[in-house]
Amino acid sequence: MVFAFLINTLLPGSSKVLFYQFYGQRALPKDDSDITFEEIRTGRKNEIHTIANEVHSEYQFRRSVSNRTVEEDVQRLNSDDMLPDFDTGHFLIHEGHNFPKGSFVTWMGAGFTGFALVCDKTESRLTAESVLRLLVRYLQEYVRVLNQPAETGIRSDRILLVLNKFLPSGSLLVMNHRVIRHLEKELDSFMKNI
Repeated sequence: MVFAFLINTLLPGSSKVLFYQFYGQRALPKDDSDITFEEIRTGRKNEIHTIANEVHSEYQFRRSVSNRTVEEDVQRLNSDDMLPDFDTGHFLIHEGHNFPKGSFVTWMGAGFTGFALVCDKTESRLTAESVLRLLVRYLQEYVRVLNQPAETGIRSDRILLVLNKFLPSGSLLVMNHRVIRHLEKELDSFMKNI
């Protein structure tokens, strides 16, 4: 089960969340009688911002020790319309979050944009990374999220279509080439009608 998907900026300085989607119903605290919808919403936003900041921090660290630059990623996107080499990683959710204990985050980043899945501890990290790569590939194709991250909010309907096809209801699916091709055709058909 995936608990959340998010897209955030990876610019130097602080990270900004561009899009997020929660899946499933997480249990509320036992003394939830006084908790309002607004407090739940604020708590979820804070969780997402904390995860985005951790992804940002890990990405900046990896960039500082590698010999690749962000400008190389951007040039590759603009010149041959191929996906750049992504920095990827996983980290455990710290205690104190409202996500279940032992949950982990799988993230990918390139250029100025990062992507993350918050997954249940029982999920495979390899499957999570594989699904995240597919999501990024199709988000780039239909939303141009790596080239134009600032316009992500405007195209949230397209993002939700991609998520619904490759991450239905937050379920990580093991997909072979034939299944991916079938979902790709369905997605292409939906996108033509938007």
